[in-house]
Amino acid sequence: MKSDLALHGGKPIRTAGWPEWPQNSPELWESKIEPALRQVYLSGSEGLPGRQAKRFAQAFADFCGAAYGVMTPHGTDALMAALTGALDLDGFNGAGEIILPNYTFIATASAALDRRLSLCFVDVQPDTFTLCPEAAEAAVDPERTRAVLPVHLGGHPADMERIVQLAERHGLKTIEDCAQAHGAEMNGRKVGSMGDAGAFSFQSSKNLTAGEGGMVVANDEAIRNRVAAFKDVGRHPDGERWEYPRIGWNYRPSEYLAALLSVRLETLEAETRLRNENAAYLTRQLTDVGGLTPPRLAPYASVHGFHLYMCQYDADAFGGRSRAEFCAALRAEGVPCSAGYMEPLSESPALKRLRERRPDLIRVEPCPNVEKAAADSVWLMQNMLLAEQEDMDDIAEAVAKIRKAFR
Repeated sequence: MKSDLALHGGKPIRTAGWPEWPQNSPELWESKIEPALRQVYLSGSEGLPGRQAKRFAQAFADFCGAAYGVMTPHGTDALMAALTGALDLDGFNGAGEIILPNYTFIATASAALDRRLSLCFVDVQPDTFTLCPEAAEAAVDPERTRAVLPVHLGGHPADMERIVQLAERHGLKTIEDCAQAHGAEMNGRKVGSMGDAGAFSFQSSKNLTAGEGGMVVANDEAIRNRVAAFKDVGRHPDGERWEYPRIGWNYRPSEYLAALLSVRLETLEAETRLRNENAAYLTRQLTDVGGLTPPRLAPYASVHGFHLYMCQYDADAFGGRSRAEFCAALRAEGVPCSAGYMEPLSESPALKRLRERRPDLIRVEPCPNVEKAAADSVWLMQNMLLAEQEDMDDIAEAVAKIRKAFR
């Protein structure tokens, strides 16, 4: 007998759409975006000397509570630059090993591999899905390990206090992958400012976006200088155009990206507050429904970035139906969702092939929490949390409807 689920032809809970991302409008174009881009166009300086990029980089560093900022064209470039700056890499020799979580986007790993670092994948915390400090410390190899690379996954800050402490105990550097965590805070300090360097992405899905773009923030001037040299063919930040104190590459960003990001930075704090308010309300609603465990905030997480609203699916609460069946039913009810990363990153085809050819480049520690997260996660995207509070009721109502039907 068929239920009244939309998946089976019933009426969906929601037929209206969700907020588009980015949140553009003709009014915003006319009042802020067009004048900012026009200024770049008429300046005759769309690239070098990069005045807009430098101004935005400093504004973003100030936002993060860091001393320095350097803008790049992409988030992956930013992570490569942050690793180069923190570890003083030349990109030619084996650079040692870096410890990173096994539940993250592949760029976290590929950026490190590009810098000639080998990888050690470790487990995550079962509730925040961020790097487990105990697992990271147990994996330290005194002969190989040079740094720890925590990821503020989905916008939840990793436990940076403990991670920095373990790094200091072992003489390691700490580089923060902040690609999904704009505006997130740990005990009142924004991510990116707590390690040796932090790397951000402004790719099209991110909470601050210009379609593409990246940023490195740091508090150490020497690290800033190495990052600047990496992205600007080896030059010193304030040096002459034809002087090259280091080997570097060309990862200079467009001035148009910087101008657009400067405008959108003005609303990031307010958008982050709205995401947190709606997430808190949705969490209360889903807790009452049951079967879907909402994100849990660690006590130290004073602000969640909420790039993702990451839940855990309990198949038993839904009559043993699979996560794939649940996600299909939820989408049919008008609630977009994703299963997220469906395997530990080390098990992705690209990295499995690399391990087979070069086992010296990848070490994998036991990751039971990663395996569970990959098997059970259900993600909602950040733009949904910019809707009205009553729209959160639609999400909870859809989950309740599916649970009743599946049971």
